[in-house]
Amino acid sequence: MDEYNKYKNRNENHKKRNSMANKVSFYVSLAICVTAIGLAVWSTYTSYSEYKEKQQIIDNTSATQVNNAVTGVTVTKTTVPPTSQTNTVTETTLTETTQPTTTRPAETSTTSPQTSTTMSAVETMLQVPGSLIYPLEDAKVSKGYSKDAVYSKTMGDYRSHLGLDFSCTKNSKVLAMADGIVSDIYDDDRMGKVLIEDCGSFMIYYSGLDKVKYKINDSLSQKDVIGNVGTIPSESKDGIHLHVSVRVNGNYVDPLSVISNNE
Repeated sequence: MDEYNKYKNRNENHKKRNSMANKVSFYVSLAICVTAIGLAVWSTYTSYSEYKEKQQIIDNTSATQVNNAVTGVTVTKTTVPPTSQTNTVTETTLTETTQPTTTRPAETSTTSPQTSTTMSAVETMLQVPGSLIYPLEDAKVSKGYSKDAVYSKTMGDYRSHLGLDFSCTKNSKVLAMADGIVSDIYDDDRMGKVLIEDCGSFMIYYSGLDKVKYKINDSLSQKDVIGNVGTIPSESKDGIHLHVSVRVNGNYVDPLSVISNNE
């Protein structure tokens, strides 16, 4: 009986030790699992953080490259077209301003008149036959003919004055100085409305007109009213007046000497 009790006690003690060992093993295993899971979570979080940082760097780099590329394209588009447009405008302007005027010679004042713009009194008398009259009923000369440079109040410089100015009131009647044919009528930026009368061996330029009663190729008789006095932009500070020029075989002559010769 005593041996049985001893065996029973030893068996129970052995079971208790085994139970305790099993519990310790369980908790150790549980701790190991929790630790492993924690390490796995931490590793995953760290890897994800590193991935986000790398992705952010890549995105920033790509954005910078795209912006640089766009900027380059923008510069190319904004610099090339204006250059070509400027060249086109410049070429057009040069073409328009350098075209020679053959049918409407500039009879306005110039700073350097041609040497052929003067004729002697005898040559003028031979080339201008008949009796020329003043272009206004009450003609008063306000500025004479001068092949030498004289000061222009309107233009603010010195230039020759290859015509004769007659002071008057606006809308004064302009008379044909001789018999002839209307050769041309046009508007000039400097001299206003101009009528050219072809008298055969000489031409008369009436500048600064307002209304004209005739048209090109119409015949004119001396004393016909060809129009009214208007304005002359390039001589606006000289007051209201009529500007008359006379050309003989393409040469400017003093209109007053032609009129005086036949008075």
